[in-house]
Amino acid sequence: MVPNDPVEQHSAVPIKAEPGGILELIRVAIPLVISSGSLSLMSAADRMILAGYSTDGLAAVTPASMLHWTVVCIPMGTILFANTFISQFDGAGEHRKACASLWQAIWLAVIAGCCLLFMIPFSTSLFSLVKQPPGVIQQEVIYFNTLCSGSICLLVSIAMSCYFSGRQNTSVIMWVNLFGVFVNFGLDYLCVFGVGPLPEMGIRGAALATVLARFGECLIYLTLILRAERGRSLFWSAWRPDMILFRQYMKYGVASGLHYFVDNSGFTTFLLIVGTLGRDALAATNLAFSVNGLIFIPLLGFGTAIQTLVGHHLGSGSIDRASRTARNAMFLGILWTGGAGLLLVLIPELMLKPFTLFAGGRDSAAQSLTDITPTIVLLLRFVAVYSVFDALAVVFSSALRGAGDTVFPMILTMCSSWLIMVVPSILIAQSETATLTKLWMTCSVHISLTGGFMFLRFYSGRWKRIQLVRQ
Repeated sequence: MVPNDPVEQHSAVPIKAEPGGILELIRVAIPLVISSGSLSLMSAADRMILAGYSTDGLAAVTPASMLHWTVVCIPMGTILFANTFISQFDGAGEHRKACASLWQAIWLAVIAGCCLLFMIPFSTSLFSLVKQPPGVIQQEVIYFNTLCSGSICLLVSIAMSCYFSGRQNTSVIMWVNLFGVFVNFGLDYLCVFGVGPLPEMGIRGAALATVLARFGECLIYLTLILRAERGRSLFWSAWRPDMILFRQYMKYGVASGLHYFVDNSGFTTFLLIVGTLGRDALAATNLAFSVNGLIFIPLLGFGTAIQTLVGHHLGSGSIDRASRTARNAMFLGILWTGGAGLLLVLIPELMLKPFTLFAGGRDSAAQSLTDITPTIVLLLRFVAVYSVFDALAVVFSSALRGAGDTVFPMILTMCSSWLIMVVPSILIAQSETATLTKLWMTCSVHISLTGGFMFLRFYSGRWKRIQLVRQ
């Protein structure tokens, strides 16, 4: 075995962990949670910087980024399903097929990234569908178009990260993402405000910083994969498209991608509906969702760990260990979101501090934040309540994806997000008694029901009949 070979060696962690136990879950999850937390910071960095730049920019950044995630999430979710194939092949000892699964994800990332360029000519029309201030729409278009231009960097970075997460080598992802956060935050300030020879680019600079950080991540992942001789040989030997594997990959992966799409599209539409109540309502919702992201996005890393371990144990033929992993994950997820929710209720102003750091330099931005703070505090109480159910949704949807059960989570999310959140929100917004609180009630009910039904689906046991590796 070649030392530090990324194909034959898992991350060395001095924790003696029982398979399926809490320690095993923690060992794999902590780097991914930190990684997802870093991604939350990368996303929040744009809002932090723009909060001190302009209110229009602050109001525009979340709808624009969510629309970008909406159009990118079908290929992104499909690519992320490579984690399940890699983890199950790793559990079965099929290392070359794990590399082949990575290559299917890379090819899909390149094709999808090029296709997303065709969204740019339609961005103005998309944002104009909902009545928003013209200044906000202009900023949304700039941010969205810049992110679309760099989508290939995001998708290839995600594909390469699956190679390491699927094999439980999660510390690599943590360090690469932390590097991306450092680069993104530094470039954010330089590009938004214009420092030294760099021009003041405003919201375009914030998006450009994100794209450049993703490109840097791709280079690091590729370097790490190729640094060992055995890693290079297995990686390059599997570069050709494998149509049998690709069909299996798409059969399960597309449903996973659609799950992300219906979820993101529902929340994007919800944000656009909130925007019809005015700039202050949209800005308050953006900041409340930003704080929520600090709780939720680490759960995504936790979910990746669950998906990896469930897939690994199923690949090695142990259903009991897969079930035990999910139960332990539920306990840890509720512990995290319950504790964070308590802080949102007790010290909401402190939780908002990171998003007001750069507002002091401009009196208009500082006054605008002061005016909407009471509304944000109210919305954070909603976040505190539904976050526990959000944990259930993430834990059990991730466990189901690790087993290959991708259709049910997609259908459930589609029905709940659109029939319980979006359609009622449209009706409320068109009524004379429309309020921000009523709109947020629909969002909270949707998340709570989704978490509950994901829990019931997992304990029905139907996922145990799926055998990806044997297929």
